[in-house]
Amino acid sequence: GEGHLVVGLSQQDLMEKDTVLVLDEHDNLKGSASKKDSHVFSEGQPRGVLHRAFSVCLFDKSDGRLLLQQRAASKITFPNVWTN
Repeated sequence: GEGHLVVGLSQQDLMEKDTVLVLDEHDNLKGSASKKDSHVFSEGQPRGVLHRAFSVCLFDKSDGRLLLQQRAASKITFPNVWTN
């Protein structure tokens, strides 16, 4: 597939450029939105726009530990939040 050239783009640029799949409450595809628009929290949209996301869980087979990471303080969405 075709790769994305991100050299020189800011986080803000990427948030406006990248898109997510927008869903209804039954997981039906409604369309798409920019990452930026999908993470706007307002009175009419207190949790942002419902969209597909994914997580990766990485376990150490030897002892069952789960790797967690803390998002950078400089991130636009959810800075300093611990994630999997």
